[in-house]
Amino acid sequence: MNDPCGHPLEPARPRDWLANVWPRTLPADSELQRRNKLAVRAGHLAMVAMIGVAAAASVAAGFRQFSGAQLAALAVAALVHIAWSLYGTSGAVRLLLWAQAAPPPRLCRLPRCGALAYFSIHIALAGLVYHLGDRENVPTLIWLVLLPPVANSVFLLERAGSVLVSAATTLVFAGNVAYWHGWSAVPYALLAFLFALLFTLVFTSLAVTSEKAREDVQRLAGELGEANRRLRELAAQAEELAATRERNRLAREIHDSLGHYLTVVNVQLEAARALQTRDPARAAAALNKAQSLTHEGLQEIRRSVATLRASPLDNRPLAEALGNLLEECRSAGLAAEMQVLGAPRMLSPQGALTLYRAGQEGLTNARKHARAKSAQVVLDFLDATTVRLRVSDDGVGTTETQGATGGFGLLGVRERAQLLGGIVRWQGLPNAGFTLEVEVPG
Repeated sequence: MNDPCGHPLEPARPRDWLANVWPRTLPADSELQRRNKLAVRAGHLAMVAMIGVAAAASVAAGFRQFSGAQLAALAVAALVHIAWSLYGTSGAVRLLLWAQAAPPPRLCRLPRCGALAYFSIHIALAGLVYHLGDRENVPTLIWLVLLPPVANSVFLLERAGSVLVSAATTLVFAGNVAYWHGWSAVPYALLAFLFALLFTLVFTSLAVTSEKAREDVQRLAGELGEANRRLRELAAQAEELAATRERNRLAREIHDSLGHYLTVVNVQLEAARALQTRDPARAAAALNKAQSLTHEGLQEIRRSVATLRASPLDNRPLAEALGNLLEECRSAGLAAEMQVLGAPRMLSPQGALTLYRAGQEGLTNARKHARAKSAQVVLDFLDATTVRLRVSDDGVGTTETQGATGGFGLLGVRERAQLLGGIVRWQGLPNAGFTLEVEVPG
């Protein structure tokens, strides 16, 4: 059986009963917990006062009509009625004051058959107090003792149960009025009682609805807190991923720019050393070229440090930038040629830079590793949706393992192309040259 808030309830164990009847406020309680405990105290006091005052007022109004035994019976019945009412609400109080991280117990109040027994006894006790406190021709408010079962039914039962309890209580009231005052008094008395009954149902329902709304707010706040925690975790992961991508980008830039210049400078210096005795003029030219390349490399590193977005293609077409790479290769002794297929067109900065770095990597590998004598670059614009760059050489080629894995430079080329949705292919065999082909959208 669920309460109006959707939670199953049961009465507290006997040793917890007093703590639920009069919950103590603790220094560690939150403001909401403190208010809830004060509300429980006030509600229980109001119920005890209503039953006690109604019984006492009835005795005061018709004191001469009560015998000692009747007074004792009324007092005992009123006390039992109060205790039974408090016992029935203890489960709802436990739920209201539940402040642990774990969910409430699965059974937090009476099962369905227990609810039938509890309210049968509850109505019988209320009817007994009403009958003992009412007297013929003495107007009293003793009928107020019939309202606690109605209020408890709203807390402990669903709507159909509250209707049944209200109907049973109304029958008890009508029967007692007919017994003491005759059937002619029933219509007027019943009208007044029904107004009080309706007020009790509405007021208690509003309290339950308010509690349900508060619980929903707490639940939504908890869900929002959990969502915020997950968002923070995702933001941290996104930040880490962005940092990783930026590190990879910088690694590619360093390899493609600084690595390229250092490789060409090294070739020029080696040429100068080999020619310094037999051809001083060419050795001096190689040294001058090395110095010039060192200066260019230094300038590019400075631009990269300053902007982290330096590009060798600034204000230059891709074909022109690739032509400069071929000039450097020729000055280093590599016979390099370029062929442009189709009409050149503007590419995105990322696509043009990817193709430029691919050409730079292919030519650098031809000089640095392949010991090639010649290389050819083909820039293909024939396809309307893609642009293809192919760099091939006649060097020593690669082994099957080397061709399958590639070095760091080829890995950087592949990462650049994949970011654009492009394709990278390479092919090489021992002593049969090497071919690198990159295709990007454009």
